[in-house]
Amino acid sequence: MPGRYFLFFLLLFSTKLHAQDITGLWKGRLYNDSTKMYYKYEIGISEEKGKLSGFSHTWFILNDTQYFGIKEVKIKRKDGKIIVEDDKLISNNYPVAPAKHIRQLNVLTLTVEDSIMKLTGPFATNRTKEWAPLTGHIELQRKNDFWNSSLVPHLAELKLENKLIFVKQEKEKQQFLAKVELRKKEELESLAFNQKKIEAVYAPNPAEEMETNEKVLSIEKNTGKKELIEKQTTTTKEIAQLKAKKIKINTEKIKPVLPEENKEIALSETTKQEPSAIGQNPSAQIKKKETKPLTAPATQAAAQLKERALEIQQTVSFTSDSLRLSLYDNGEVDGDTVTVVMNGQIFIAKAGLSTTAINKTIYIPKEQDTLQLVMYAETLGHIPPNTGLLVIRDGKEMYEVRFSGDLKKNAAIIFKREKK
Repeated sequence: MPGRYFLFFLLLFSTKLHAQDITGLWKGRLYNDSTKMYYKYEIGISEEKGKLSGFSHTWFILNDTQYFGIKEVKIKRKDGKIIVEDDKLISNNYPVAPAKHIRQLNVLTLTVEDSIMKLTGPFATNRTKEWAPLTGHIELQRKNDFWNSSLVPHLAELKLENKLIFVKQEKEKQQFLAKVELRKKEELESLAFNQKKIEAVYAPNPAEEMETNEKVLSIEKNTGKKELIEKQTTTTKEIAQLKAKKIKINTEKIKPVLPEENKEIALSETTKQEPSAIGQNPSAQIKKKETKPLTAPATQAAAQLKERALEIQQTVSFTSDSLRLSLYDNGEVDGDTVTVVMNGQIFIAKAGLSTTAINKTIYIPKEQDTLQLVMYAETLGHIPPNTGLLVIRDGKEMYEVRFSGDLKKNAAIIFKREKK
């Protein structure tokens, strides 16, 4: 009997895994048995009407240059496995054209450990007349922050991100929330406007007050209060005198007063011009006034740093007294330009991002435990937002931070020294 219960729960757990939602971004690495190297690997899985589809992204750094390849993939469930097979290569910047008719096949197993979903398993490529098959192993974890990836920003720049249903749904959600916020703002503005109108309606009107006073005086006149009648007459005379003075002031012709410079110009125009030296002496030379070409002043780097919102993208722990930073574009190279500010000081000014690294080394005093690096978008390139990849080398350790910013928001990365 206990064996039956155990078998029942085992089958139930297995069924739950098979029915588990696997859509989303899966991020990790791919190990190649031939090269003995790890490559960064991501898969975006989408599901519509029961059909799975997606994209894969592989990238690596060689001689400070970032190389990548994006493929459309076919995905299906079979015998408790997740089968991912290449369909076609849609974008790459490989230095050598990749071999044709080679497909990669991943046979992955879904596991859940401490609420962390993982896809792991072997991969292999098909054999051709020219190439032997490649083999290796894949390790992936599902990530919620899909914009902080290599795949999704690349797809956005290729206008393919909506093919991933989870990206499309998130964009629709953000658009809906933006509309709600806009509606709230409009309602508040409308309430404020109506409040002003109400205050204007109930505000005291001097003309109405005078008319009311005259009515009161008239009533009091009929009741025989002569003193008030005399006061009213006096007030009326004073008002008439004030009106007469105002009319006199308004009807007076106001003569404009020219500033001193304008007076000189006016005088010079009215005086008769004397014949020029050229008219008297034809051989006289005209002295041309030198004109210097106008050049627009150079815009200061990170000119609106304080005006923009600050969003912390990641916190990185370090142990060394120096860090080597390598800065790349995170998607298609489209003209993104950034300024890097470290602890309030400009560290890299107006750098154009590309697949070739911008390398800098920072030296950290032993007494300093925290650094703040801010990525300030100078331009958004052809396809906003401004996205980049920062590779940090801390001794033998290497970290990757993807950042995204625009003309209203800066991306910040916090470095904290790890105490030994």
